[in-house]
Amino acid sequence: MDKLAAMHAFRRVIELGSFRAAARDLGRSNAAVSKQVSDLEVELGATLIARTTRRLALTEIGQAYYERCARILDDLTETETAVASLQAAPRGLLRVNAPMSFGLLHLARVMPAYIQRCPEVRVDLVMNDRAVDLLEEGFDIAVRVRTSLPDSSLIARRLAPVRRVLCAAPDYLERHGCPERPEDLVRHRCLIYSLSTSPTEWTFALPGKSDPLTVRVRPYYTANSSIALREALLAGSGIALVPTFVVGPDVREGRLRAVLPTFEIAPQTMYALYPSARHLSPKVRSFVDFLVERYGDEPYWDSSVRLA
Repeated sequence: MDKLAAMHAFRRVIELGSFRAAARDLGRSNAAVSKQVSDLEVELGATLIARTTRRLALTEIGQAYYERCARILDDLTETETAVASLQAAPRGLLRVNAPMSFGLLHLARVMPAYIQRCPEVRVDLVMNDRAVDLLEEGFDIAVRVRTSLPDSSLIARRLAPVRRVLCAAPDYLERHGCPERPEDLVRHRCLIYSLSTSPTEWTFALPGKSDPLTVRVRPYYTANSSIALREALLAGSGIALVPTFVVGPDVREGRLRAVLPTFEIAPQTMYALYPSARHLSPKVRSFVDFLVERYGDEPYWDSSVRLA
């Protein structure tokens, strides 16, 4: 007896509600399917299906066997699909969601290289800063920056560290003075990223102390874009807490100066998020691997940036 074939026949009989329907679905005779299930019952030494003239009903043992049988067959199908996927070339439509600032400054500049590497993948890149439901809105993957990941059914792959820097233009610091302690920030013009979890609360690690210090600053200018804050910083409008992927070159070249560099700011992490699945499709796998390769533990935007 081919046990896998018999298990599959048994499953289809239960799911379709009759031997005749299962036989039609499997392309076999009614007698052949009935014999497969009978042979299975003989080998197991148990009745799986209580047969009557009107309907089929699972016995208690049959119900337990059906549930395990379905899991085994599903696992086998997934394994076969995974092996085939590993050998397949990435293809099809890949829908990507990313934050606006990072998407414009960094993701957009590397996307042509990915398209050239995987010519059979068609990319739909959507950039915004609102919360997106990947499954409901049909995205394959989202790039997100987080201090910590919330509980979620999504799978998260770490792409790169995200450092943040408190900075201002030299002109602003000459006119308003440079803060010496985090508490001094309450007297300064602070530029606020409004989509942060706690926009007006800036938290610092204190040298030699275990408990961090959180300072509630007063917003002088609020924007929902880090790129907009960068423009205000360069114009000397105030002090802002922004990612180095936005202002790294400005700090490196002296257009902006790090403020309170001896006080550590909690780092964030960039993740690729995608719906839970045991096996990634080739297009998603190829894109995530590409981003890890491009960014990594020492992303280029932090190159030669000294914050202290």
